[in-house]
Amino acid sequence: MTSRPFGQTVVLWRSHRHLTQEALARKAGIPRPNLSAIERGQREVTLRTLRALAVGLDVHPGILADGAPPGVREQHLTKLSRAALERIADAAVRGTLLPNEPERLLADALRKIARQRLLAARQQKPPQRRSIREMDEAWLWLAASYPPNVVQSLFQRMADRLWQR
Repeated sequence: MTSRPFGQTVVLWRSHRHLTQEALARKAGIPRPNLSAIERGQREVTLRTLRALAVGLDVHPGILADGAPPGVREQHLTKLSRAALERIADAAVRGTLLPNEPERLLADALRKIARQRLLAARQQKPPQRRSIREMDEAWLWLAASYPPNVVQSLFQRMADRLWQR
């Protein structure tokens, strides 16, 4: 897993905790415009701010400092067998739930991204701002959590399933 910009890590964790910028800023005791600038990578953080954000997000400060995304542990990255990739692609296409949390999170992210891509391809009504934000957050989480070859493989498997319908 590679390190990512601090601001992206904060966005991932804030989204994972279902917090708005306003809510996290209040919990962390920092001004919302400062949080926005941190998330955009336009502001450096002090150790005090790092600790405040960690408290607000209910994570260890080292998790934020290391750039670790929520929901995926390092050991899961190497345990995506061919069978797991197939299960995840099936669940993403069919909308079924998986009992394994890391696989379920991955299928949910893929589903959000695919839904927006299909709507755009069909040139239906413009997506709502919330839908675009959900897709952007799903892409950010996916890119932060899995290597590009895994993501590409999953999208290819999803496409194969959609063509078979």
